[in-house]
Amino acid sequence: MKSNFILGMCLLFLIQYFVRSEWLQLVLAVCAVIAFAGSVTRARTVPRIFSLLMFVSGIALTALKGLGIEAAAQGVTSNLPLLTLLVLVPLLSIPFKMGGFFDSILAYLKRYRHSPRRMFAGITAVLFVLGPILNLGSIRIVHDLLKDLRLNAAFLSKAYLIGFSTTILWSPYYAAVGVTLLYLNVSIGDYIRYGFGLAILFLVAGNLLFGVWSRKREREEGRESEGGITAADRKRMQRLPFIIVFLMLVTIAAESFTHWSMLVLVSLLAILFPLTWVSVSGQWSLLKNFVADYRNKAVPIMDNEIIMYISAGFFGQSLRETSFGDGISQFMTNIAQVSFLWFALFILVAMICVTFVGIHQVVFVTVFATQMDPAALGTTKEILAMVIMLAWSASSVLSPVNPINLLVSGLVKRSSIQIGFRDNGLYLALVCVMGITILTIFH
Repeated sequence: MKSNFILGMCLLFLIQYFVRSEWLQLVLAVCAVIAFAGSVTRARTVPRIFSLLMFVSGIALTALKGLGIEAAAQGVTSNLPLLTLLVLVPLLSIPFKMGGFFDSILAYLKRYRHSPRRMFAGITAVLFVLGPILNLGSIRIVHDLLKDLRLNAAFLSKAYLIGFSTTILWSPYYAAVGVTLLYLNVSIGDYIRYGFGLAILFLVAGNLLFGVWSRKREREEGRESEGGITAADRKRMQRLPFIIVFLMLVTIAAESFTHWSMLVLVSLLAILFPLTWVSVSGQWSLLKNFVADYRNKAVPIMDNEIIMYISAGFFGQSLRETSFGDGISQFMTNIAQVSFLWFALFILVAMICVTFVGIHQVVFVTVFATQMDPAALGTTKEILAMVIMLAWSASSVLSPVNPINLLVSGLVKRSSIQIGFRDNGLYLALVCVMGITILTIFH
């Protein structure tokens, strides 16, 4: 019942985006409040506390400014584009499951099991390609494919976090990029050349760093016999990059042509891509099973994200034109006027600190991005977006309470601190220095 309600709310948002009806906006606001109330009791303690504080603060600030119900409705629904993207994007994985692409990926990875460097490159490349489509699910799927190979835990934590952290920098299908571009009003076509370039650079840097690390350790040997590569596997692996690139190009071209929100376009694509796939393949009964599995398993576990996104959007909107919001804006401007390098370092350190105590990055970005003026900071919207995404990526790996860190920690059976600092600390230090240096030069 709850999953159907959340999905219905997302579909209603897509309708409202094109209809632009005031009464639908109010209905959406009511739906968002109900979704918040239904999820807050099921969420983890830290997200629950911060979400309630932000939601109550949003109500108080809206009332103190003397704004009406329309302003409150706009605030409550301000992050619904992001929430819709988060809920619907997993649908993109269905055609890949139906087409047997994951089995072919496993066959190729098994081929490199006796070569740690090639295996590492293969895992990070797979996460780089699948991460934009499957988000966190890509890590779980890759781990399920590799669990019988009994690979070293430190090896896996490096591969998973290095491969996936690059996705955060560039993918228009990832919520981090979506919320940042939404609040800074940046086109994905303008942003992706920066994000994709840095992501490739960091992916190469991570593999080179692993090459140095692996020389100091014994060569890993697997226990399974190597799987054979069939003609069907080769065909699927040849098609996979073209499908991913096609989806990206469709998104960018559609945004350029229609000027619709990138979040809306990706959400629509998440619905249309599986329907188009089964229209060609005729696997309608199989689609029904996968959709039922998605509705029953993927949607119900999004309680933390639902309450954080709704409350953060409400709180961020309510801060506008307040003395506190103006103070944040002036503070950021003062730092940027001293030095853009200091400004970038402040964003990086501040986001790592807030995520370390359990505050989701979306809270930081919603509050700060809504108060930032790139022109006043002396930079461009694209560079500012890249600084935020670099900080988001680093904090996701380091924070012991971040979902990405917690997922990998649970899969490889190592503590969150170990996989964040010990296994990937040197890599993060390297790419943060590289990233801030490059962005400062471009700035």
